[in-house]
Amino acid sequence: MSVRNLLEQPRIWYGGDYNPEQWPEEVWHEDVRLMQQAGVNLVSIGIFAWSYLEPQPGQYDFAWLDRLMDLLYDHGVHVSLGTATASPPPWLAHRHPNSLPVTADGVTLWPGGRQAYCLHSQAYMKAASALVTRLAECYKDHPALAIWHINNEYGCHVSECFCDVSAAAFRKWLFERYGTLDELNRAWGTAFWSQRYGQWEEINPPRRAPTFANPTQQLDWRRFSSDSLIALSDMETEILRGITPDVPVTTNFMGFFKPADYRKWAHREDVVSLDTYPDPS
Repeated sequence: MSVRNLLEQPRIWYGGDYNPEQWPEEVWHEDVRLMQQAGVNLVSIGIFAWSYLEPQPGQYDFAWLDRLMDLLYDHGVHVSLGTATASPPPWLAHRHPNSLPVTADGVTLWPGGRQAYCLHSQAYMKAASALVTRLAECYKDHPALAIWHINNEYGCHVSECFCDVSAAAFRKWLFERYGTLDELNRAWGTAFWSQRYGQWEEINPPRRAPTFANPTQQLDWRRFSSDSLIALSDMETEILRGITPDVPVTTNFMGFFKPADYRKWAHREDVVSLDTYPDPS
């Protein structure tokens, strides 16, 4: 039976995120015993494990994940396998400082939390693609694999980047949208406050300005940034569908998250996933 058919069976999948790389392996057996007791049959793993899966560039260590996948399956628990690309390891920023995101004020956001990557960094895309490819090739036939979990909460902390690489990508997006500077100037109303552009290179992201920024420039920037998030998801989806065509893919949306156009995005996923954070109080 294919994994896709497995998910189509009439059953309720019950579980949650599971991050056992954060505690000793001796605890895992107690974890799965409690999962069985609670009726858990699906867990998401590997979501923030990039630094464990690839401790140094090109040096992969999946041995611990092999053991985890086997242990879960042996106890009746299937896996939503994260691609781990939501939080790059420190070595990426160390080797490629220009892979880090930059705010509208020109401040670089450094590693130490999560999502420390520019949406348009070629170094990030290359490293992420290589990791996703390795994961898919390694686990494509594992019986525990039920679904792929791409990245995590795209844009939650970094929904846009104002660096020079992103500025160049923005100009390309604008050229594809408007075709000519005359059309862009008309749409943006640049006659106001002497904003008219004479060359594409003059256009920048809506970085911090002395006063109110052009509202249409800001709107197009938001559209562009949303498209950039979708493009990153599409990049991983294409890899996974090429290697594991029978395994569905998803990424977790966040309700009515304004920086991302989920209406445009949703049809690209095999399963639409939603994060909820209910407040018991």
